[in-house]
Amino acid sequence: MKPMKSLGFYEKRLKDLENNITEDGKLLSQYEEVLRYESDPRAMGRFEKEIERQRESVTRYQQEYTELKQELIGYQPTEVLYVEKQLQQMDEKINVLLKGQVVIYKNQYKMRQALLERYNASEKVIIGSITQQLNQTQLVLTENLLQALDNNMVSEPEMQQMLAALEDRLPSLPHHQADIAEIIKDPEMDARHKLKVTLPIIPMLVEYEGELELGSGFNVKSAWQQLVTKLRRK
Repeated sequence: MKPMKSLGFYEKRLKDLENNITEDGKLLSQYEEVLRYESDPRAMGRFEKEIERQRESVTRYQQEYTELKQELIGYQPTEVLYVEKQLQQMDEKINVLLKGQVVIYKNQYKMRQALLERYNASEKVIIGSITQQLNQTQLVLTENLLQALDNNMVSEPEMQQMLAALEDRLPSLPHHQADIAEIIKDPEMDARHKLKVTLPIIPMLVEYEGELELGSGFNVKSAWQQLVTKLRRK
């Protein structure tokens, strides 16, 4: 049997290891939460590097855990099994996050490319930088609105209503304010074309909590009215 001093020393190391893993687990959960809403590829890349560092930490923790487990043979406190479970959970979460982010990034890239295919070269200059700032939920909303517009599911009065609400919000537009304002006020451009170019800016101005299912699951009338109402709130 190991001397009490030696046993206490290893128990303390085990407890410190448990605390370190717990803190890193909390940090990993924070990364997971942020990545759900992140759309900037550069930011996603930074978080991916941080998650990779977490993997390195898990490797070090695993090595220390293996050493401590050997030292505590014959005296296995419950913390040993708990630490082993913590390490397994962290390793699994890291694998899911890193694999998942690649899938999310590729999906968002495809959605942005599909969205840009709707526009001509000059319009892409305006829309391109805007779409880069949209997360997946916002991209889905934009696509739904554009589909509704293409399928004549929005009436002329509803289009005019949306354009008026957008014009009122021109001072708060984050980017390309002059370009968007020029489009909205262009007397030679019809309402449908104006909205086609300006719709991607809407998710940047308001949040939408409605159903975002593609196709028949999307309630165009309800969503349109919600967005107009929210745009009018300054």
